[in-house]
This record gives sequence, C-alpha cells and structure tokens, in this order.
Amino acid sequence: MTEASYKVSYRIALAGEAHVIGESLIKPCVQDIVSCVLGESCSKQVESVSLSNNTVKKRINDIADDIELELISRLQACNAYALQLDESADVAGLAILLVFVRYDFNKKTEEDLLLCESVSINTTGGEYI
Repeated sequence: MTEASYKVSYRIALAGEAHVIGESLIKPCVQDIVSCVLGESCSKQVESVSLSNNTVKKRINDIADDIELELISRLQACNAYALQLDESADVAGLAILLVFVRYDFNKKTEEDLLLCESVSINTTGGEYI
C-alpha cells in the first residue's frame, strides 16, 4: 500500500495539484472504479492507501530527496559537467536563479535542473534607476 501511495503522490506532484486532491478526489474515484470492476471487497483495500495532505507532502519530499541524491551521485561519478545559469522572474517580479547541469551518463548527454532559488531582489528596470 505504501508503494501505491508514493505512485499517486508522484502523479499529484507532476500535475501540480493541491495535495488534498489525493484524499478528496483520487481515492474516492479509485474506490468507485475498483468497486464496479472488481467488487466491493477489493474496494475496501483501497481505503488503506494513505493519501492525506500530510502524507502526500511527505512522499513528494521523499521523492525529491531521492532524485537529488541520484543527481549528486551521477555528478560525482562523471569526469566533467557543465553549468548554465539563468535568471527568470515570478509573477511578483522577484528574481529566480536557475542552475542547469549537463553531464554524460550511459553514453548520452543528460541535462537536469540543479538549483532553483528565489533571489531577494526585483528584476525590473526601475530597481536600477
């Protein structure tokens, strides 16, 4: 059941949905589908899959930590890598620093987002006048 919780949490993260959608929408839908297709007894098993807001948040953080560790491991194992820095702005005009990394892995070039951090300045031209 833990694996199912991680898989659903991953999909919630990919979709950018609010974490409460797991318990408020996804779980009831899955229970309806399983009940119709496989029967009520199988539907009861779905109830034990934890999809609360806090659980989904924890699962997403666990997945992110694992991805970060995997990327660090890959970078430590390669001979060289290239960094690319970029700047973007959010809707409030605050600057966001993006750092991308390119490296060879399994005989092909990979590109990953290494860092995405907000910077405490605005990027509008009025800031420099």
